[in-house]
Amino acid sequence: MKNHPLVKEILFSKEEIETRTKQLAKEIESYYKSKNVNENTVILIGLLKGCIPFMADFIKYFDHECQTEYMVVSSYLGGTKTTGEPKINLDLNISIKDKHVLIIEDIIDSGITLKYVKNYISFKGAKEVKVVTLLDKPEGRTVKIDADWSGFVIKHEFVIGYGLDYDERLRNLPYIAVCDVDKLKVWKW
Repeated sequence: MKNHPLVKEILFSKEEIETRTKQLAKEIESYYKSKNVNENTVILIGLLKGCIPFMADFIKYFDHECQTEYMVVSSYLGGTKTTGEPKINLDLNISIKDKHVLIIEDIIDSGITLKYVKNYISFKGAKEVKVVTLLDKPEGRTVKIDADWSGFVIKHEFVIGYGLDYDERLRNLPYIAVCDVDKLKVWKW
């Protein structure tokens, strides 16, 4: 796939993402094995929709007993900046009481949504809540929260591709790129 006209700069290629995802899966697998999490399947909770490519690749390499579950929690609603008010649009369909939970996120930016979800899952009685994110954007943080594992740390820029979107578009780019937000102002779909 050639570069989309809204791509300002490619940050990470498909190959770089795959290599780092495999490393993360092995690191996290080792963590759960060292904790002897055998009595308890790890629940992988993907935050839709952006997590889909990352989570699909992650579970291919994660060699530990797990279940997958998904939530839709949004605080962007079509823009490039958070509204600051997370809303659960799709809740969990299984009990997570006394379970080890790993939240799989595409990006931590402001941290508002992730902090909200992590607190919510803890409130539901999870034994432990850990977070893996493909991208970490610490300069964008407005609340105190960190991932337990992150793939790449990026600058405070609006990124697209590999699950990351602008107004539900561009998620299918096979790489992660900086979006040319100046072009967005006049872009015609």
